[in-house]
Amino acid sequence: MARATLRLVGDPHPESFTVGLDLGGTDLKAGRVLPDGRVEAFGKRPSRAAESAEGPLEGIAEAVEELTRGRRAQVAGVGLGSPGVIHPHSGALVGGTPHLHHWGAFPLRERLAERLGLPVVVDNDANLAALAEHRLGAARGAAVSITLTIGTGIGAGIVVDGRVIHGAWGGAGEIGHLPLGRGGASCRCGVADCVEPEASGSGLGAQARDLGWVPAEARTVFAAAAAGDPRARSLLETMADRLGAAIGAAVSLINPEVVVVGGGVAQAGEALMEPLREAVARYTLATHREGLRVVTASLGESAGVVGAGLLAWDGAAS
Repeated sequence: MARATLRLVGDPHPESFTVGLDLGGTDLKAGRVLPDGRVEAFGKRPSRAAESAEGPLEGIAEAVEELTRGRRAQVAGVGLGSPGVIHPHSGALVGGTPHLHHWGAFPLRERLAERLGLPVVVDNDANLAALAEHRLGAARGAAVSITLTIGTGIGAGIVVDGRVIHGAWGGAGEIGHLPLGRGGASCRCGVADCVEPEASGSGLGAQARDLGWVPAEARTVFAAAAAGDPRARSLLETMADRLGAAIGAAVSLINPEVVVVGGGVAQAGEALMEPLREAVARYTLATHREGLRVVTASLGESAGVVGAGLLAWDGAAS
């Protein structure tokens, strides 16, 4: 974590705070979240997810200790966003997730509460990014919003009147695994014709690798398309079309006012957003696209931390 940004022992700000944590396969992002959603001492460190089942828990404990040192009495709670399906009542990981391959079904909230000695709430990481964008970011003021996080995979969260829609056991919003692919690469999720391999950053990276482009990443494809390479442009057209089809299906079911697009791939800006808006229009009923906004996320890489902190504030208030 970037220690130079932290204000710990002797911090002159006595305000209570929650700790927001955003756990990924590579990084753990963390920060102190004030009641209005402002973040203090934001930073990131290795998530240690590849080490062992205990590695991420140890990393989380270290981050929380650093953020609360000298201010333990002011901590209102801890919120964590994690990959995978999180049961909305128990806070447990319902099954395995490729990003945390040492964990299967795992009592995540229970284990963290025992280790930290603090109130803990847990939700899916995409749900918490969606909560943050709905309350404080690009979807602020909307009654109903969907937020996508497009990176290695596709995450999505649905928020209605300020509350995340979880489904029966935490699995709502998995639009990345709709069977809308066109028979390309298979997805490790097991769903036939899953759309994620054609509509995600990892999918673009795999296609760049097949073409021998280095580095084999989504940004390489966007750069090649900007330089006029017809193969790259074709890949981006397919990505935008399939992602637009998945969003169109979600819009038909949920009827949101705003679709927010975030994550690393969204940093491509209008190179992605322009064809994506066109695709969403193709696959959306006229009654549903009237007034619909498809916009880029506004909270950047801190969205998951903000959402986790807000969830912890909700828990403290209940």
